[in-house]
Amino acid sequence: MYKNNNNIYENSKIISNNFYDKNHKHSLIFKLVLFLFLIALIVYLKKILFNNNKKQPFYFDQFETNIYNGIKDVLENSNCSNMWNSQRQFLNGVIRKFKPKKIVELGVSFGGSSIIILNAIKDIKYSHLYSIDVLNNEKVGSCVNKYFPQLKEKWTLFKGNIAAKYMEKIGGNIDLAFFDTTHHEPGEILDFLLILPFLKEEAVVVFHDIDHQITYSRGPMKRSEWASYIIFNIIRGEKFLPMGEGIFNKDIGAIKLEKNQKKFIHDYCRALGGQWHYFPPESHIELIINFVQKYYDRECFDTIKEAIDFNRDFVKDNPIIRYRKYINPKKSSENSTKI
Repeated sequence: MYKNNNNIYENSKIISNNFYDKNHKHSLIFKLVLFLFLIALIVYLKKILFNNNKKQPFYFDQFETNIYNGIKDVLENSNCSNMWNSQRQFLNGVIRKFKPKKIVELGVSFGGSSIIILNAIKDIKYSHLYSIDVLNNEKVGSCVNKYFPQLKEKWTLFKGNIAAKYMEKIGGNIDLAFFDTTHHEPGEILDFLLILPFLKEEAVVVFHDIDHQITYSRGPMKRSEWASYIIFNIIRGEKFLPMGEGIFNKDIGAIKLEKNQKKFIHDYCRALGGQWHYFPPESHIELIINFVQKYYDRECFDTIKEAIDFNRDFVKDNPIIRYRKYINPKKSSENSTKI
C-alpha cells in the first residue's frame, strides 16, 4: 500500500513538473511577444506624435555644394538666373538627393535652372533633361550654349509651344519635374496637369516662386502671382523647403508625390476654376483641350472646359489683368515668358 502511494506521488510529481515546464515555456514566449509588440507600438506612436516636428531633411550642408560650386560664379555674375543663391543650392540638392534619370523642366528663359540641373546630373548615369519653353527665340537657353556647352550632351530643348505639344515625344516615367513659368493663373496649375500623366509614381516635383504673392507683392500684376502658391499647397505628398527663418522667404519647394495621385485628380482640375490673369492663344487652348480629353476623365474635362469658357470672356472683359508678354510674345522683355 505504501509502495503504491509512493508510485502515485512520483508519477504526480513528474506530471506536475512537465506541466510547469510547458507552461513556463509558454509564459516566456508570451512575454517575448508582448515585449516585441510594445516596442513596435512605441516606435509607431513616436512616428505619429513627433513626425510633424522633425526637421526637413534638406539642409545646405547636405546639398553637395561642391557640385554646385563649379557653376556658382557664373550664375552669380551673369543674368542667367533670377534665383537666390540658396534656391540654386536647394535645386542642386534635390537633384543630388533623388538622382533622377528623366527630368522635365518647364520654363527655361536664359537657361539658369537648366545649368543647375545639367550640372547636378553630369555624373548620374543615363540621366537626361528635357526643357520646354513657350517662346522660340535665340535667348531661350542661351546661357547653356554660352557658358557650359559641355553639359548639352544630356539636354534636349523644346521651344515655341506648351508642354501638351511635346509630352508624348518625351514619354512617361519622368522622375522629376521643375516648374518656373508664369506664376499667374492658370500658369503652374495648368503646367502640372500637362505633366502629371507622364510622371512616375512617387516622382519629385519642384516649384520656384511658391511665395511670390508675398515676397514680390507690389504692383497690380505682382499681386496676381498665385499659381505656384496654389498648386504647391494642394499637391499631396511629402514637402520640403530650404532651411531658413520665416515661412514666406524660401520661395522654392519640392514635393515627393504620394502614391496613386489619381485619387486627387479632381482637386487639381478644380484648381483651374478661378479667375485667370491671362488667356492662352486659341492654338494652345486647342492643344490643352485635346490633351485633357485624352488623359483625364470626363469630370476633369468638363471642369477644365468650363474654366476655359468662362475665362475666355473674363480676360477679354478685364484687359488690365492680361498678361501681355504671353498674349504677344513679340513685345516680351528679355525675361522669357513661359506657360
